[in-house]
Amino acid sequence: MEILLIILVPLILWISSIYMLSDWNKFKLFFVTNGIVIITYVLFLIYGKSIWGHDEYGLGFLFRLAVCLLVHVLIVFVFAIIKNRQLKK
Repeated sequence: MEILLIILVPLILWISSIYMLSDWNKFKLFFVTNGIVIITYVLFLIYGKSIWGHDEYGLGFLFRLAVCLLVHVLIVFVFAIIKNRQLKK
């Protein structure tokens, strides 16, 4: 059940953010920039040297990846709420 929540909560927040920002005139630039940032996160976590040492089963990597993506989605969601309120004014 928890794994389902780890996948669904960021997905729902991401879709909500897209919906809230869809009327913004810089939406495409924002969407592309966030895609590049997420790809950079993932590439750094996969190919970067780990400061946490040996991770035999890769569970630490999966946790760091999930936390990194969740934090990014939460930051974008908060930004989307703020920007949506500014656009409505």
